[in-house]
Amino acid sequence: MKEPEQGNSNKTKSSIYTLWIAEAEVAPTKNDDSKWDVDGTAPDLSAMIVWKDQVILNTVSSDDSLIGRWDPIAISVGDVMKGEVSTSTVKRIARIRAEKDIKFSIGMFDKDIVSRDYIGGWEIDTTKLRPGKCELESEKTLKRLVIYVTQDDDLAVPERSFKIKDATYLDEPTDVMLETVKRWAKEAQEGLKKFGSNVGEEIQKIGEQVDQQKDKLEEAIKETSQKTEEKIRELLESFSEK
Repeated sequence: MKEPEQGNSNKTKSSIYTLWIAEAEVAPTKNDDSKWDVDGTAPDLSAMIVWKDQVILNTVSSDDSLIGRWDPIAISVGDVMKGEVSTSTVKRIARIRAEKDIKFSIGMFDKDIVSRDYIGGWEIDTTKLRPGKCELESEKTLKRLVIYVTQDDDLAVPERSFKIKDATYLDEPTDVMLETVKRWAKEAQEGLKKFGSNVGEEIQKIGEQVDQQKDKLEEAIKETSQKTEEKIRELLESFSEK
């Protein structure tokens, strides 16, 4: 006979899923048929997962891609050399508890230097999660999304595919996504402004140094001219005396 606490622990553990964005495919143009970037390159894809009004995963960008792919593990060379590779070194996963009437959302963005343009996303009921390969498809800008779901600490995914047909496509980012992107944009702009200010100060210092060197050079030329003039005068006077 199981202790009540043990039974609750097993139930709690069984409702937690580990997931990550494995692949995303976007349309070749934006909704208005314009190019993704002014230079004609494909978007720099970056995904965000929000659960309970918290950003729990923000992927690195898959640059210049219509089909982006991500790996769930980010291991540093130092960790490998030290033999300190464990589940704690995993950086690109999200853990979600499946609960009735609780949903999570995934948003895909085109990442730029100071902003992120929303591409598309989905809202998914947490109780629809199952271990395996989850595929979401649409006829919109975010055409396809592949999520790997597991309950294995080693991130082993069963060879099983499923589709969540009642997931809701998000034409607009959620409030949390929008607030997060705005905050990042503000931080990036402030960083650029500070960088520009520092560069301006350095340029001003260089200009002042150039002016100082110019003044010294002009003074040296003037002094040299005076000495030359005096030397010539001395020579002329010596000739006249002879």
